[in-house]
Amino acid sequence: MNAYKKYVIIDNPQQLVLSDLPFTAGQKVEIIILAEGHNEVDSQLEELRKKIDSATEQILAGNVKDGELVFEQLQARLIINN
Repeated sequence: MNAYKKYVIIDNPQQLVLSDLPFTAGQKVEIIILAEGHNEVDSQLEELRKKIDSATEQILAGNVKDGELVFEQLQARLIINN
């Protein structure tokens, strides 16, 4: 798969012109347009995933045995790290 990323500023919300693309005429491509700021959400989701993974590792390692304690520890990790 040949991926190409380009940042542009929208001058006219009715039209977007892309030029000097590294594709051949007639080649079918998929276009996805993301507004700026999506990276912030991605990083927040990644941080949450890391926290959940860490709590899961503690459970699997046997460091947490009680379901209520699991909830309290997970909640504490989510609050402390935010």
